Amino acid sequence: PNNRRRQNRENCESRTTINNMGGPTPIKTKLKSSPANSVATAMTATTLTPLAGAPERTKSGTNTEEHHHHEMARHLTLFDLVCIGIGSTVGSGIFVLSGLIARDMSGPASAISWAISGAAALTSGACYAELAGRIPEDGSSYAYVHQTMGELPAIIAAVCLTFEYTVAAALVARSWGDKFVDYLQVEMKVGSWIQGILYPGLSFSPMAFFISVAAIALLLKGVRESKTVTNVFTTIKIAVVTLMVLGGLALMNADNLEPFVPPAYGVSGVMRGATTSFFGYLGFDEVCCVSGEAINPEKNMPRAVMIVLTFITTLYIVAAVALTGMQPYEEISETSGFSSAFLANNWNVASQICALGEVVCLPIVALVTVMAQPRLQFALTEHGLFPRAFGEVDDTGNLSNGIWLSGVFMTLIASFIPLTYLDDTVSSAVLVAYTMTNSSLILCRYHSPTDKPYLLENLLLRVNVSSYAASLLWVHFSDTFIGSLVAVFATALAIVSCVQIYRKCPKSHVFGRGSSAVVDPMKEHESHVDEYFFRTPFLPFLPCMGMFINWYLVAQLEVEGVVTLVGFFGVAAACYLAAHGSSNAFRNERHTYQTLPNNTDGSKLSRLRSHYDEEESMGNNEHHLVRHISLPRVAAPILN
Repeated sequence: PNNRRRQNRENCESRTTINNMGGPTPIKTKLKSSPANSVATAMTATTLTPLAGAPERTKSGTNTEEHHHHEMARHLTLFDLVCIGIGSTVGSGIFVLSGLIARDMSGPASAISWAISGAAALTSGACYAELAGRIPEDGSSYAYVHQTMGELPAIIAAVCLTFEYTVAAALVARSWGDKFVDYLQVEMKVGSWIQGILYPGLSFSPMAFFISVAAIALLLKGVRESKTVTNVFTTIKIAVVTLMVLGGLALMNADNLEPFVPPAYGVSGVMRGATTSFFGYLGFDEVCCVSGEAINPEKNMPRAVMIVLTFITTLYIVAAVALTGMQPYEEISETSGFSSAFLANNWNVASQICALGEVVCLPIVALVTVMAQPRLQFALTEHGLFPRAFGEVDDTGNLSNGIWLSGVFMTLIASFIPLTYLDDTVSSAVLVAYTMTNSSLILCRYHSPTDKPYLLENLLLRVNVSSYAASLLWVHFSDTFIGSLVAVFATALAIVSCVQIYRKCPKSHVFGRGSSAVVDPMKEHESHVDEYFFRTPFLPFLPCMGMFINWYLVAQLEVEGVVTLVGFFGVAAACYLAAHGSSNAFRNERHTYQTLPNNTDGSKLSRLRSHYDEEESMGNNEHHLVRHISLPRVAAPILN
């Protein structure tokens, strides 16, 4: 049909599609060469009504607009991806949270708190690692949810990511403005008159405005320039943090580590420290939002996610040991742990370097964080859920319109809204996005039995609802017998539901796809290519554990922040339903991105396609699929 949903485009040189009648429709559009010499297979549902704002399509399925406006070049190496992940994550965890946790929660055992929270972050990180390699699209959680749950849940995920990217970047810029003023007064001994200039009133922060404009100007300058600055400043940040840690280890006094677990805090204090320190890991998923620009994403994306999480976990643990070793935990500053500790040991130069390092390094967090927002908008426009103009790629390969929109939004928030108003909302939004990603992986790897078509979805819903209910009860009502009893029941329900997923829901033979009439050949195909992809272990238990942890952290946040987020969800849902109706709200579009080895012969590809056609001719409208098989130029004639 003429009005088809815009399909995700793989970087390759030629494409053959199978139309609804089962016959091949060759598309001669020239696309960019794939960085990997491979064959990519994509599957997506097409019996959907067109979306307002989606590009009009010709009879062959191509867009009427010029093709280059809808392509993002793959240019990010593994080093670039790691720098983006570290640049968006390492910040407040080292400079602020390390001192707060050591003094008020865990003492010297704060290293254990960081280790526990790092392991908890890995439960969601492993899910991101697999999905980012299997679904190499811009958009991170939005892309995964869109392809497993449908448009309305994807809109909710996009709202969460907007808070994580644009709003969080604004809050970092605001925090930097406050710290810059403190640095001028404390370290540079500038008089109090500076307050009148840099805090003119009406909650306006000139320095936050300045750093926001500078970050957006750099992004508008071009992809290459912003990538270079990100890599350079991330390297400088790691060098500064490494010097801080080495200096702390040099000043370590073993007596300061006794008792390792202070009796006043105990095990409960260590766990409270783990809960708080988890927020130091937020942002590692930023790297997944640029997977559409990654070179060799099926390999580099999982590597980047796991390298980032492993590196920052190790860094946080060693930093916690160094900080509590060079100063008694009761004397550690809650706001500037390392700087104050060096000053207490008469290492004045090191103290000044720490203070300056925080001022210099925080802007890169704002830059990298807001960098992801135009990519999210690009993904939204690809599915017709956002005005097409904000997804256009200019002649330099930049998303200029999307950057302008993100920049204006970020600058207004950073300049006029104080930090405390939105921090809990941002944290809860990120955790909800993590939970939706964990759920998406289970939906890609499992499917409901044929006699119970919605069993998997119902069990997943039960896991999430019971996890959040149990978390609320454990956090707020565990001091009462009834509260504890109901909390135990809700926790048990979440565990039982997870076990039922494992026992009653079959594994999908093809990633991202439910039960199929072509089990045997697709099972053979899947087993042949699985070795090329990272696979999250211990499914479905690891993602379900991550969901429970995420909901437990949400339950610890201020209720005002959670309610604010729910309000934004309601507004976004109302706007979507008003613009597009409810017919596509929960209609999923599960894609399969798989790489066949170079020695795959044409007969196997033809056999796979014939099975696709056979299933399509036997299926009903609910499972009417259009197949894309993208091939290198030399292999294209095989399917013609």
